[in-house]
Amino acid sequence: MNDFDTTAVLCDLFSDNRAEWPTEHFKELFVEPTYLNKLESVRPCFLVGGRGTGKTTSLQSLKYDSTYERLKSRGLDFGDQEYLGILVRMNKNRVRAFQGGSVEEAHWNKVFAHYFNLLVCFELSELGLWLESKTGRILDEELINRISSDFCIDSVDTIIDLKNEIRKSISALQIYVNNPNSSNNIIFSIAEAPVRTFSEVLIESGLAGDRIIFCCIDEYENLFNYQQAALNTYIKHAEPPLSYKVGVRKNGFRNRQTLDGQDLLSTPDDFAEIEIADEGFEYFAKAVAELRLECAKAKGVNVPTKLNEFLNDLSFSQEAELLGAKRISEQVLKELLERNDLLTIIEKKPVSEIYFLKYWQEKTGENIIDLAQDWINNETVWETRRGNHGYASLFWISKGRKGARIRKYYCGERVFLSLPAGNIRYFLELIDAAINYELGISAINLLNTLVISPKSQTLGVRDVGKRRLNQLEGLADHGVQLKRLVLAIGKVFFEFGRNPSNRSPEVNSFVIDGDKEDVDKIRVLLREGVGHLAFEVTPRTKATTNLEMKDDEYRLHRIYSGFFEISHRKKRSMVFNAGQLLEVLGSKPSKAILKLLDGNEQSDELELPGQLALFSSFYRGDDD
Repeated sequence: MNDFDTTAVLCDLFSDNRAEWPTEHFKELFVEPTYLNKLESVRPCFLVGGRGTGKTTSLQSLKYDSTYERLKSRGLDFGDQEYLGILVRMNKNRVRAFQGGSVEEAHWNKVFAHYFNLLVCFELSELGLWLESKTGRILDEELINRISSDFCIDSVDTIIDLKNEIRKSISALQIYVNNPNSSNNIIFSIAEAPVRTFSEVLIESGLAGDRIIFCCIDEYENLFNYQQAALNTYIKHAEPPLSYKVGVRKNGFRNRQTLDGQDLLSTPDDFAEIEIADEGFEYFAKAVAELRLECAKAKGVNVPTKLNEFLNDLSFSQEAELLGAKRISEQVLKELLERNDLLTIIEKKPVSEIYFLKYWQEKTGENIIDLAQDWINNETVWETRRGNHGYASLFWISKGRKGARIRKYYCGERVFLSLPAGNIRYFLELIDAAINYELGISAINLLNTLVISPKSQTLGVRDVGKRRLNQLEGLADHGVQLKRLVLAIGKVFFEFGRNPSNRSPEVNSFVIDGDKEDVDKIRVLLREGVGHLAFEVTPRTKATTNLEMKDDEYRLHRIYSGFFEISHRKKRSMVFNAGQLLEVLGSKPSKAILKLLDGNEQSDELELPGQLALFSSFYRGDDD
C-alpha cells in the first residue's frame, strides 16, 4: 500500500463520521452504544444529547434494514428480529413553515398532524414492501384500503400504489402550507389514526408477526412548541404494537404538554429518558475507534489496533521537559549558587521537579532559598503539593516563551476520550485532525507502524476547537454573542493558568451572580450555548462562599481546551458577575475581560499563542 492509499483509507474511516453513511459503512463500522438495550425496550424513549453525540446513528440502527444487517453479521436472521423501526426527521426548513398566513394555531395543528401522519405512513409503506420481500407474502387489498381510507385516498391495490399516493399527498400538502390562503382544498387525516391503522394492519396481516414497531423521530428540537404538544399526545397514548423513540438535543424538549394543555408527558410514567452523556461514553468511543483501526489494518494500513498504542502519550516529566522545564530549572540552580549546601542536594533532583520551586515562588511570593530548604526538610509535603498543583504548573512553564508553537500538550487516549465530553462526532474529528497532521509532518515509512505523535495530536485538538468556535456563529440563533462569550471566558481562564499567584489551580468552571435581571439574561444565552455545545453545565458541587446558594456550574465545552490552552479536567470554579459577562457582548469587550480578570493585566500580544493572537483586536481593542 502506498502513501496515498494509506491516507485515503484513514480519511475514509475517520472523517466520514455522520449517521448518513453509505449502507456498507453503517454495517461495517456501527458499534452498539452502551444504552442500546434501553432504547430497544417497548416503552417510548427520549434520547437526549448535543449535536454529534450519536442520536441519529442510534435511531438509524433501529431501522428495520439496519437491524436486520446487524443480526446477519452475528449469524442470525429475520426470524430473530424482535422489532421493526422506521425513522422520520423533523426537517427544520419544512416544519417551521407551518405558521403565519393569518391562520390560527388550531388549524396549523391539524395541518401538521396530517403532515406527520403522511411522513410516518410513507416510511411504513417502505417497511411494508421490505416485509413483503422478506416473508413472500403480499398485503391484502382490503387491508391496504383500511389505511388509504384514513387519508381519504381512492382505492389502491398494492403497497407501491399506496406509497405513490402518499407521496403525492405530501407534495400537495407542502404546496398548501406555503399558500395557506389559497383555494386549494386539502382533507386532513385525524391525529395518529392512519399511523395506528397501518401498524395494526402490518401485524394482522402476518407481515410483521408479533413484532413491536418503533416510530423513531429525530431532531425533535426543530419543532414549534405546539408541534411538540401534538406529537407528545401521540407518545402519551402510544400502545403496542406502536412505540415512539425520540432524538432531541439537550434543552430541545421545551414543551411537555399534550394537545389539550392539561396532561403533561412525565417520566417514568410516559417515557424513559436516556441522557447520552451519562451512558458510558468512553467505553463506547474507544470501541468505535478500535473497530476503525481494525478495518484500516484489514485494508493494509500498518496501524496498531489499540487506541492507547495509536495515540502516543506523554508522562508528566516528559511533557514538562518538552515545555521548557530545563530552562526554568537552570534558573533555579543559578539562584541557589550562594547556598552550596542546598545546591548540592537540589541539583540531583529531576528537572521535572526542580522547576516546580520557581512555580511555587511565583504563586506564593516566597524566597527561593527558603523554599528549597523547606523542600529538603519536608519532601512528603512537597510531593503532595506537586500532586495537587503539578498539572496546573504545566500551563505556566511556557509563560514568556515568545513564538513557542506548543505551550501545552493534549495527547493520549485518556485526553482524547475526555475532550469530546460525550460527543462521538467530536471524538472522531479529533482523531481525523491528528492523523492529517501526522501524515503531513512526517514521511510515512510503510515498514513502521503508524502512530500519532503528541505534537500532531495537540495541533489537531487546537484545529478542531478553532473550527467549532467559528461554526458557532452559524449554528445558534445568538451565535455571534455566544462566540464572543466563549472567546472572553476562554481568555480569562487562559490568563489564570499562566498567573498562579494567590489562586487555586485549574480554575475552569464558573457560576453566575449579580443583578437578577442580568443573571436571567446571561442564563438564557448560556442555556442556548449548552444546547449548541459551547458550554457544559452541571449541578453545583461546592459553594464558593457560605452565603451562596447551590446553583448551576458552567464551563466551556472541553473541545475548546486545546484552543485556549486551558485544563480539560473538571476542577475548581469561580464566580462571574452576570453584568460583566453581558458587557463582553457590547462595544468594549476588552474592558469587560479586565473586570473578569479582577483587574489583572492581560498577556502581551507577543506572548499569546498564535490562535489567540488572531483575536487580539477583540481582547485588547482600542478602548483601553
